[in-house]
Amino acid sequence: MSEAPLGINLHVEGAIATITLNQPQRHNSLDGDDIAQLQQHLQTIAADKAVRVLIITGSGDRSFCSGAALDQLGSGSISGELFAEMNDRIADVAVPTICALNGSAYGGGSEIGLACDFRIGVEGMRVFVPPARIGLCYPVNGIRRFVSVLGIHTAKRLLLASEEFNAEQLLGIGYLTQLVKPDQLQAATQQLAQRLAGYAPLALQAMKAISDRAAGETLDLETANQLAAACNRSADLQEGFLARQEKRPPVFRGE
Repeated sequence: MSEAPLGINLHVEGAIATITLNQPQRHNSLDGDDIAQLQQHLQTIAADKAVRVLIITGSGDRSFCSGAALDQLGSGSISGELFAEMNDRIADVAVPTICALNGSAYGGGSEIGLACDFRIGVEGMRVFVPPARIGLCYPVNGIRRFVSVLGIHTAKRLLLASEEFNAEQLLGIGYLTQLVKPDQLQAATQQLAQRLAGYAPLALQAMKAISDRAAGETLDLETANQLAAACNRSADLQEGFLARQEKRPPVFRGE
């Protein structure tokens, strides 16, 4: 079997799409081409109605992602804002997203995890955000995401104090939603992905959108009620009730 090409790879199997950051020789840092490729993959996933779950992971056993490529960041070829825009696109993915952190995450790489709905990490991993150490202000939308997901005090520990957190601490502060041994990461990720893929997609997408907007204090009640009402009128809801009556697994079609 040939090795996967270096870069940002997309694999779709059934209802589950997986994006793999495959630059292990540079700790899966992302340059301008990588960012463009990842955003193109996100567009492909958005257009594929069969996809119900997205997994983002890295290759290798040391790092999930070390953020933006420092040589391009230092030369001005890419900006922190470009990386932050990519993370915004990840957060905007309609279907549930799982970040499978195969190793440590640094800088903007740690924010990729925060842009996802679930974060499964491995024992031995670490996270720290270094901009304060080099005189850089982290992108504004990224700061907002750290505060929204982790709370103001933890966000300041990561951003201002540039503290380094180990795996157990990351689970304790809510950065990780699950912590497993490295050899259990793939199985744990697939188990969660399969479970999510089996649920009613309209309901999942509606609840994700409402939750995210509530957390970001941008929730419009009229829009939220419309999303909820669409689920309550759906054929999937009728299928869910019927499956319970017939004591069988439901077959949801996203309709």
